[in-house]
Amino acid sequence: MKHYVLTIALNFSAAALLLALIATPIYFAKNFVQVAGVKSESQYLLVSQIDKFPGMTFGQSQNTYTITFTKQATSQAYLALIIINNPTNDTKTYTINNQSTQNKLFFGENLNDQQITIKVPSQSSTPVSLMSQSKADTQSITFQIQAN
Repeated sequence: MKHYVLTIALNFSAAALLLALIATPIYFAKNFVQVAGVKSESQYLLVSQIDKFPGMTFGQSQNTYTITFTKQATSQAYLALIIINNPTNDTKTYTINNQSTQNKLFFGENLNDQQITIKVPSQSSTPVSLMSQSKADTQSITFQIQAN
């Protein structure tokens, strides 16, 4: 009888230890996330497609972006250079503030409808294209994106 009680006690202790080994990391991970979780949400995410275009480079300094490129023709369009993702849970309105007068960035890929302001639904994306009308071979365009 003494042997059966000891076996039951050992099995119960082993089950309790196993449960503790499984539950403890989950408990601490949950509390760690609550303490260390910094609530920051990006208004947009940029995904560069520049590597698909020869002679182009993409740079960023804080919230200002620069595209440098070498043209192959007098008037040239580069479609879907950048993809803007809306990672938020709300529809956002994005505006391109272009600091160049001879090159134009616009949302979408329609050359006949070059929008610089667009509404992007939650968890979706839109391409950004470039229309270059300058005669210079090497050009750059500096811009910012504002989210409302």
